[in-house]
Amino acid sequence: MKNIVANDFLILQPGQLISVSADAALTMQIDCGRVWVTIEGVNADYWLFDGDTLALIAGRHVVIEAVKVFSRIDFLPSLQFADRLCMPMPVASSDIEALAGY
Repeated sequence: MKNIVANDFLILQPGQLISVSADAALTMQIDCGRVWVTIEGVNADYWLFDGDTLALIAGRHVVIEAVKVFSRIDFLPSLQFADRLCMPMPVASSDIEALAGY
């Protein structure tokens, strides 16, 4: 598992999966691409696209997968985008296969 800190970024190839956690709350922003995210203790998965943001809770195990395209993910201090932070709609795990073909 990779420990993420503010101002880190990840570049994932299509289909690449990574497991991360952070010691402090962060904002995850999708710079480009499409990713699937699951967070420890949350009963939903998230599909994020270019420009989407997601608040990450400190100490939670997070799994991120680039879906079909190259993806860059930026990790920002948690308050940097507070004025436009949005939580994407959770996706039921039964719908994941259908969305993967999108």
